[in-house]
Amino acid sequence: MNKNKKNKGLTFLETIACVAIIFIVSSFLFYKILKYNEKMDLEKSRRIIQTFFIKYTMRSLYEKSKYQIEIDMLNKNLNVKKLNSEIIEKLYLPEKLKYEIIYDNSRNQKFKVDTTKNGNLSKAFTMYIFGYSNQVENRVAFYTFQKERVLKINIYLNRDVKDVNYENILNYHYSQNGQNRIGWMEE
Repeated sequence: MNKNKKNKGLTFLETIACVAIIFIVSSFLFYKILKYNEKMDLEKSRRIIQTFFIKYTMRSLYEKSKYQIEIDMLNKNLNVKKLNSEIIEKLYLPEKLKYEIIYDNSRNQKFKVDTTKNGNLSKAFTMYIFGYSNQVENRVAFYTFQKERVLKINIYLNRDVKDVNYENILNYHYSQNGQNRIGWMEE
């Protein structure tokens, strides 16, 4: 047998090393794709919510009529109807995210608010949007300043809020950090 002849096949260890490298690279890519999808879903939900409310408060202002908006956190949709009529429009929010509105010291799975004839809302409230891991990611604040007569929506991005998730959002919202918006950056 010729000792100069090279082995053209892979050894068992070389095969295992190749499989491990492929697994590590694919895991990294999967994580990056998942984070990218979460980022896109968060952005999409913020834009849907903001556009929806602006559309119907402005419509109220121009038409001098009122609309009722219902936010259904369980079914993840926004409904609007003229008072005492059927639904005019229904928009769906990204399914993998969670949403919560804190109002009157409680969590609200369905939240109703009316528009006013002067382009505002009947009540101010805050909506939280949670990422895929149930950590709070966005805070959407609806302000109803009577002097301005027009709805003001501020969107905040989580920059340094730690350990706040879907389960403990009520406690956080009424805490000192929550009230002062510590760790949030306005978009």
